[in-house]
Amino acid sequence: MSINAASKIKMIYRLIIGLLVSLSYILFAAGDVVAKQSATVYTAKQIITMNAKQPLAEAVAVVDGRIVALGSIKSIRESVPQYELLIDDQFKNQVLLPGFIENHLHPTLAGIVLPSEFITPWDWSLPGRQINGVQGKADYLAALEEKVSQHDARQLFLTWGFHQYFHGELGRPDLDKIAPDTPIIVWHRSFHEVILNSAAIQFLQLDESKLKDHPAIDLEKGHFWELGLFAIFPQLQPVILDPKRYQAGVLDGLIHAQQNGITTVADQGFPLFNLEMELAQLNTVIQGNKLPLDIHIVGNGKTLALDGFGRGLERLDQLPEMNSEKIKFLPKQVKLLADGAFYSQLMQMEDGYLDSHHGEWIMPPDELETAMRAYWNADYQIHIHVNGDKGLNTVLDIVEKLSTENPREHKTVLHHYGYSGAAHAERLAEMNISVSANPYYLWALADKYAEIGLGPERAKYIARLGDLERNSVSVSLHSDLPMAPANPLRLAGIAATRITAIGNALTPDERLSVSAALRSITIDAAKAIQLDQEIGSIAVGKLADFAVLDASPIETDVADWENIQVLGIIKRGTPYLH
Repeated sequence: MSINAASKIKMIYRLIIGLLVSLSYILFAAGDVVAKQSATVYTAKQIITMNAKQPLAEAVAVVDGRIVALGSIKSIRESVPQYELLIDDQFKNQVLLPGFIENHLHPTLAGIVLPSEFITPWDWSLPGRQINGVQGKADYLAALEEKVSQHDARQLFLTWGFHQYFHGELGRPDLDKIAPDTPIIVWHRSFHEVILNSAAIQFLQLDESKLKDHPAIDLEKGHFWELGLFAIFPQLQPVILDPKRYQAGVLDGLIHAQQNGITTVADQGFPLFNLEMELAQLNTVIQGNKLPLDIHIVGNGKTLALDGFGRGLERLDQLPEMNSEKIKFLPKQVKLLADGAFYSQLMQMEDGYLDSHHGEWIMPPDELETAMRAYWNADYQIHIHVNGDKGLNTVLDIVEKLSTENPREHKTVLHHYGYSGAAHAERLAEMNISVSANPYYLWALADKYAEIGLGPERAKYIARLGDLERNSVSVSLHSDLPMAPANPLRLAGIAATRITAIGNALTPDERLSVSAALRSITIDAAKAIQLDQEIGSIAVGKLADFAVLDASPIETDVADWENIQVLGIIKRGTPYLH
């Protein structure tokens, strides 16, 4: 081969190699474009982040259900150039907030109560039905008689919402007169007591001879309250936890929560009766209906420790092994109960009651201290149901004693916090205790309790939350559904106005600020259950859980917050609109 020919071959070879290299760069670049991951960017009229470092934003970028950037479109492009931005303007005229967090709601109670006939003092709005409130004994009995007349006399009739202060005294003789043959259970508005007629006592096969001496049972009136109600739970359980009925109620309760902007629910004190059964039913509802909600559960330290708190600890430690995708037990957290129900006026009050009746203990102080010590020493966060100031003092004294015995970072949370005194806020701040309160107590009960039981000077201080904010005590709000509607904006509005059901504005100094009220249903609600690293604010790295509103709470008078429409939620980056 001539030199000239060999040179030509080498030239052609180099040309081919060059072309192949160039082609490989082109293909690599093209592949890089194809492989570039996309980020969905939601724009909004306003994004309220509850993130102090960046309170407001115009847009938020989401990848795989988590927030990767927020700010303006321009700033997002600059901060995450590795993503292809897919702009979604469907919420450009709406307002986004972190998904609301309900850190004390009971699906089991919803399963029991919501399928029943509502006869309540105030209106309720639930999925598919609107309930008008009824007050006065004559109107209550008329409503009850009408509903019973439409019921199959062979089946148990269950109604919920009765309250003697609004509906007058009611007993077994009244129910026997209305329905001598139809078994009736009147479940009190508090859920902590029931009234049965004679037919219901027979239907449930209750042995009156074994119950007649129980201190929390009045058989003549058919009245079972607090520990007396617990005494007949075994007979009630097959009826109230019938799977079809129960699942329908749980579903209604969770849809109701979702429709009000809630993206995360914590069930405080699970199980109520039976762990395996209640968990299986809850899983069926969540998975079968593909509800876009995360359910977190705090174990019931009383129910799980019926054979001793050592055994209770063992069970609690094992609960996370039962986690599923949507339902998770919060590790090292436990719920205990101190005094009686606020709706029943059975909370323990230092100065007693005007009519000389007395409060009740769900866990007497000695038992409560034993339980708290067991869980405290096992490094559990303790959530405590407590309502009256005497109950509160008892709990704080126990925490103080345990802190001396075994100092630790405890994160104790007081739930409900119905009535407190002027000195309690400072004490809570010193002890680093937070509060999850139910301001609906003030709205629904303060005016009536000013007349009965407490008197005006104490009733006006129900849900005393301004003191807590001034002392930098973390405050979250909850509905305790069905103790209040699962409507966080409405609860926050009550806490920020202190306006009652009949329009009275009580102790304005005890209002929460707008900022604290919004934190109480978002980031501070997350902190109470140790989930603030995942949810509660709109920040990079957190879950993309948002509530979609038609107006901005920070630009709307707090008295009108209950009229702000929740248009839907975004759960882990996916919109679910009504």
